[in-house]
Amino acid sequence: MRIEVYNIVSLCCTNSHVYREETKGKAFHSLMAASKIQALWNHPAGPKTIHFWAPTFKWGISIANIADFAKPPEKLSYPQQIAVTATGLIWSRYSTVITPKNWNLFSVNVAMAGTGIYQLSRKLRHDYSSEAAVSKE
Repeated sequence: MRIEVYNIVSLCCTNSHVYREETKGKAFHSLMAASKIQALWNHPAGPKTIHFWAPTFKWGISIANIADFAKPPEKLSYPQQIAVTATGLIWSRYSTVITPKNWNLFSVNVAMAGTGIYQLSRKLRHDYSSEAAVSKE
């Protein structure tokens, strides 16, 4: 797609070569932005498909897990954090082998795996340091 920007130049009542080049650059950048938005919109995993919205809403799980960082470790659940971690690891790998590659799905699952691993490490550290303190007494 080619946009002719010389009409803008003539409307501004100037024939300067420099102005023409600047206008061409601005039109090029706006065309590039529009084409990137259009490419995202028409992508097989774009906003018109479930392949975009499912991972987008899945970010809520990662955000909730981040909010749980403030929770005391004794209130964390092993089964829940193992499920979050396993889901993140398995689906991160899967999202790189499917066609089309779904980078939104990949990023949310990396975040899930990361937050799950962190929460599991907090829980394990708390449980084992508590057991060591109890056995010393």
